[in-house]
Amino acid sequence: MNYDQGQRVEDGVDAAIERSIAQLRSGRTEDALLGVRPLDSQQVGSPEKSTLIGLICLSAADYETALNWFNRSLSLDPANTQAWLHRGAALQQLGRAEALACYDEAHRLGLAEPALFYNRGNLLRAAGRLDEAIVSYDAALRLNPAYPEALRAGALVLRDLGYPQGAIEFLDEAVRLSPSFTEALIDRGDILQGLDRLDEAIACYDRALNNDPDNAAAWNNLGAALLTLGRYGEADKAFDAALRADPHSPQAWNNRGNLMLATQRPEAALSDYERALALRADYSEALIGRAGAQKQLGRLGEALAGLDNALALQPDSDHAKNNKAVLLLLRGEFARGWDFYESRWIISRTPKHALKLAVPEWEGQKLAGKSIIVFDEQGFGDTIQFVRFCLVLTELGANVTFFCRRRLHRLFKSLAPPLRLIDRLEPGDLGRGERFDFQIALCSLPRALKTRLHSIPTPIPYLFAEPALVQKWASRLGSHGLKVGICWRGSANLKADRGRAVPLALFERLIGAGRTGEGVRLISLQRPADLPPQDDLAALPWLEQMGADFDAGPDSFIDTAALMQSLDLIVSCDTSTAHLAGALGRPVTVLLQRIPDWRWLLDREDCPWYPSMRLVRQSRLGDWSEPMSRVAEALRNLAS
Repeated sequence: MNYDQGQRVEDGVDAAIERSIAQLRSGRTEDALLGVRPLDSQQVGSPEKSTLIGLICLSAADYETALNWFNRSLSLDPANTQAWLHRGAALQQLGRAEALACYDEAHRLGLAEPALFYNRGNLLRAAGRLDEAIVSYDAALRLNPAYPEALRAGALVLRDLGYPQGAIEFLDEAVRLSPSFTEALIDRGDILQGLDRLDEAIACYDRALNNDPDNAAAWNNLGAALLTLGRYGEADKAFDAALRADPHSPQAWNNRGNLMLATQRPEAALSDYERALALRADYSEALIGRAGAQKQLGRLGEALAGLDNALALQPDSDHAKNNKAVLLLLRGEFARGWDFYESRWIISRTPKHALKLAVPEWEGQKLAGKSIIVFDEQGFGDTIQFVRFCLVLTELGANVTFFCRRRLHRLFKSLAPPLRLIDRLEPGDLGRGERFDFQIALCSLPRALKTRLHSIPTPIPYLFAEPALVQKWASRLGSHGLKVGICWRGSANLKADRGRAVPLALFERLIGAGRTGEGVRLISLQRPADLPPQDDLAALPWLEQMGADFDAGPDSFIDTAALMQSLDLIVSCDTSTAHLAGALGRPVTVLLQRIPDWRWLLDREDCPWYPSMRLVRQSRLGDWSEPMSRVAEALRNLAS
């Protein structure tokens, strides 16, 4: 090739590069790519021009062609740091591990650009090398403190390393620098949601949606926060918006399934979970959710099979194990059920988990002369139900310390033999005379004791009301009429099962049950301070209240326990009041959902946990009218 020909080729290369750059700037990506694609790398003798052509291809997402041009540049100049940097970017887009070596080589040759350390950090984070990733992001930020993308990436690493507050601070700075940085706002909302700071999380999602009204992730995560708060109508609208923005989002279908399940619509939930699984067959959370819907529909065999599929995908999933435990226990399969129940999610929130005592777990070893600390967990009803196992430990010769909420201490002082009750334990206490041979969480005791259906300890009653309080409430109650205490709702906890509550108005039909005999009186067992505004008891002349001082002090259930001694019957939904009545040995009828909590088992009217208890179950999901009619009929028999 003579000089003139060579000059014409070079001029043609220059012109093609200039045109393609101009086209890229005007958004004509495909035209830019077409402009450089005919160029022959052997006719380009400049490493800088080869790098520039590679950058055009990289910007147009033609990563293989870009890689070829960066290779050409490096063949002409092995020390071209820009070629090493951009070669790493092309390999990173292609998912090839050599990308990291390219960034390291560029750095070794003296390149110190923020983008190098940012891209390198992304690779390290994807490889799970989080400590190295944060060092790389820090290097990028030292070179350019106003780098929102690096701040966001650093925040995600801090989150994954268990430093959520540090992550929030990084994201705050990213959003300050770039107020329209939607992804950073969503990430901030997600971290806050994980910390149960739900109102703040919702504010982040709202800001993100102001920037990008069709952002499916923001709508979906907003819906999840609203669902957790029990704002079901708003959550429904948010999930609908997420699915309009992206109908192929398995997460949005799964979350809407969770909403349907929470609002007692299992058929709709099942459909949503199936949509999620059609989009992502290995979606373990959707498999677990679908099992929950199948359980509500009574399809327990299918539910168990689905949970086994979820565990095949994620053998360490505590969520799947806990759900399987509940199904096995519901079916009375205690031998396997207790083992899986060790994965109950709530255990991470107990004092046992928080204190991290260097004390061996009790797993059935001999206890004579040994000391053991038992840790309270879950709701008040669980504690009342399972505290009986502490008495078994004392029978085995153990010195038992029960770490439980102060509000229950006065009630539990009636246990015999008495337990040592505490509600505080500092790590330093173990060095100041406090000593334990073993520790265990309360609801792990049935497993350690190898409890089966036929061996549930029932030393009923094992709780007792205070005589002075029994006299006080008996005097206030009076002796006339057939006295029926009622409880229609349980915990106001947002994560509690709302389906257990029974409409208060249905209880009125129990009044008529006494017309052929002694008049029926209905007495509220709900603590006044726990009632929501919509339960306007003043408008219900047929319901008696015991006064604003009823269980209004710092000790839970002491007045309720005393009042129950003067009642002819307690009728309760599935809540702690039912457990209290059973532990006191009082006659109690419990109204249960069609598929109830595991402890009530299936298809039986008696309760192996509480001999004085009768179980009345829904025949149809969500229909409380028919079981209430059965309670009224039984009350008529009692009245006559």
